[in-house]
Formats: sequence, C-alpha cells, structure tokens
Amino acid sequence: MPKSQETRPDDSPVFHVNGQPQPWSPGLTLAELLQRRGDAPQTVATALNGQFVPRQARAQTTLRAGDALTIFEAIVGG
Repeated sequence: MPKSQETRPDDSPVFHVNGQPQPWSPGLTLAELLQRRGDAPQTVATALNGQFVPRQARAQTTLRAGDALTIFEAIVGG
C-alpha cells in the first residue's frame, strides 16, 4: 500500500473524504464525522469504499485508516 494513501507526511494515519486526506482517529464513526463537519445527516448520502451506507447504519460504521469516504448531497425526484 503506498504510504501517501495511508499516512500524512508526519506518518499519522489518514482516511479520505471526497478524495481529500483527513486525519484518522480510532473509534471515529461516520455519524460523528458528519456531525464534526456540520453536515445535516438527512441531506447527504454516504458511500464508504464504494459501498452505500444507509443513514441508520452510520452510527455503527467505524472509519479505518485508508478508508475512502464519499459524501454527497442526496437528490430525489424525477
């Protein structure tokens, strides 16, 4: 695994949100991350490592170093 994907220059672990490296901390859940970022949970959709994560599963979804998270505005309607 390339070092640039897992750690910052100071060797601290990272994960990626929409392609941008973020510092990782053990036990951080997807719900906590959204709260820290100020994202309203009901207005965004999430995918972790390419897999959709339903709203009700976010509090139980723990982020790991090296994870790739996509957060996007959910658009409904036709």
